[in-house]
Amino acid sequence: MSNINDNNDKTQIASLDSSTKKTSSIHKQNLLGKKISDRYLIEELIGQGGMCYIYRARDTFLENSGRSEASVAIKVLQEEFSNSEEAISLLKDETAKTQQLAHPSIVKVYSADSDGDLYYVTMELIEGETLEQIIKRNKPSGLAFKKAKIILEQLTDALIYAHSRGVIHNDLKPSNIIFDSNGNLKVLDFGIAKHKSLDDQYAVKNESEFATIGGYTPTYASPEQLKGGEASIKDDVFSFACIAYELLSSKHPFNRIAADKVPKNTTVKKPSNCPLLLWKNLHKALSLSASQRLDSLEQISKTLKVNLKPAIFASVASVAIIALITQNYFSSSDNTKQLQAQLDNAKAINQQVEAWMSWQGPTILNKLEQIPPQYEVLKQGLLRSNQQSILDSFNDEASQFNNIAGRKFKDFDKIIAVYSNALNYYPDSEKLSMQLESVLRERQSIIFDITARIDLLLEQSRYNEDQPNSIAHLVKDLKEVDKTYRYQPTDLHLDNFTVALNTAIESDDVISQKVLLNVGKIVFSNNKKAEELLANLMKRESAINALTAYQQKINLGEQAEFPRADAVIFYGPKFQRFSAQLETIEDHKALMEFEEFIKSESTALPNDFSLLVSLRKELSRRYISTANDLMKKRMYKAAERLVEKSEAITQSLDNML
Repeated sequence: MSNINDNNDKTQIASLDSSTKKTSSIHKQNLLGKKISDRYLIEELIGQGGMCYIYRARDTFLENSGRSEASVAIKVLQEEFSNSEEAISLLKDETAKTQQLAHPSIVKVYSADSDGDLYYVTMELIEGETLEQIIKRNKPSGLAFKKAKIILEQLTDALIYAHSRGVIHNDLKPSNIIFDSNGNLKVLDFGIAKHKSLDDQYAVKNESEFATIGGYTPTYASPEQLKGGEASIKDDVFSFACIAYELLSSKHPFNRIAADKVPKNTTVKKPSNCPLLLWKNLHKALSLSASQRLDSLEQISKTLKVNLKPAIFASVASVAIIALITQNYFSSSDNTKQLQAQLDNAKAINQQVEAWMSWQGPTILNKLEQIPPQYEVLKQGLLRSNQQSILDSFNDEASQFNNIAGRKFKDFDKIIAVYSNALNYYPDSEKLSMQLESVLRERQSIIFDITARIDLLLEQSRYNEDQPNSIAHLVKDLKEVDKTYRYQPTDLHLDNFTVALNTAIESDDVISQKVLLNVGKIVFSNNKKAEELLANLMKRESAINALTAYQQKINLGEQAEFPRADAVIFYGPKFQRFSAQLETIEDHKALMEFEEFIKSESTALPNDFSLLVSLRKELSRRYISTANDLMKKRMYKAAERLVEKSEAITQSLDNML
């Protein structure tokens, strides 16, 4: 079979409208070391479900009361669901349903509560091995039936108990089944409510807005469950059968393909470890057709219990002896199973510990997470015994970033990350600390050299240096050495920059303004004192760029069209100053001098430039009004001269039409 999807073993989230999910990558709540509701101190992230993160926490209230065991598991609703009333209701419903269940093979749920926008459930903390790990450890032949039946009997007892109280698990899978240190089975995550499917590639979309289906894992979900059918005991029966088959054979009955994608005529071969009597019922439980599937797990449970009973005596014994044997059997049966489970679990643990201890070399770092938290001492022992080879591996990794094609400097960020990661494993290593310190000092020395060169250029107002000594190039070098480093200019640097910019603006030096604009964005963008200065400059950026390109073409003797709209923006403030200056002139000689000044200031502008045309029209009007004033004073020759000036301007403007 093909089309095995990596998501088949993950719980598919139900019902929450897709708008409740954030489009950004899900960020794990950083709760480590924090206290929830001023009571539960978060110690470690130990798992993740479809909607929740699961943490180990210490109940400080019980701890302060002198309780020796104050650890709990806390299931916290993920951030993207914290504003969803449906998700919160789902969490509360799961708690309420599971609280109804009092069974030794079902994990205890204590309460549901909230702390601000944080919604959580507290439950019994079980530290041990999951059924998923047991299945993996017993590949490729599967677990012997003698050992498997102890697990399956506990699992059927838990499910039958839950079903009798109207609770369907709805997401049964090996990772939801765990064994404590005594070998006792515990089922997690009971009571997940059914809701409308969310982004499940295997589920048929339901046309009804309020139709409901549940949270489930495609690999172990029944066909009708995947198609959005109402939750039923038969869903759990199918999931149980898949798990039992995988436990006995180390293979999934349908090659991990979602059941609604499996051809209906598919046949499933009996595992060699499975007795015929059990296979008869297990095969029915695996039926892809709900109508042909077992209605409950009762028959499978009875079969498992029959297999545990002694063989029937071939000869007839006395009634008293039979009664005595029967009485002794039933009185000791539970203890025998318990002892056998403990013994099998102890053997399995010893085998696993021996396997862990055989690990060697740097590759153990990729495997350490496979070792449960209660074996922390073993982890540390493996790290110590393999320390030299692991440190050599870190050094080899760091050396790869010393010379990289296309880079001027070492990749200090990655080298530092390598040694920092190494220190997480060996925090007391003096050699590692010295290596990291050496890299940090080398980087700081380079940063000091580059910043000193930038300081000098800014102090001397040398904004137009060529590479590799340009300010832009040196700032780029800084980012290559340390991508988090931000150059901090001084007040003197800003004062020099302001003077240079004002000079360039007053002289209409568009090329210099372009250079200063780039320097301003690179050096002063995070300087609060320069905010207003840069903001005004940024408003003119498009105009500066257009006029710079125009001026460069003209300088090269090329044909270029004058960018009139951009020029209005660029020269606008200047012509506003000219207009204000014109309004203050009262003397007729000063008025004529002003005209000559405007001519000298606008030699680089076309005669029909709109701002220049408007100013000349205003000047013409001023000539006439001033001439009238002179006529009243009988200064006829001066008045006549002004009228001639006005007529010349008018004639010049008319010629442009």
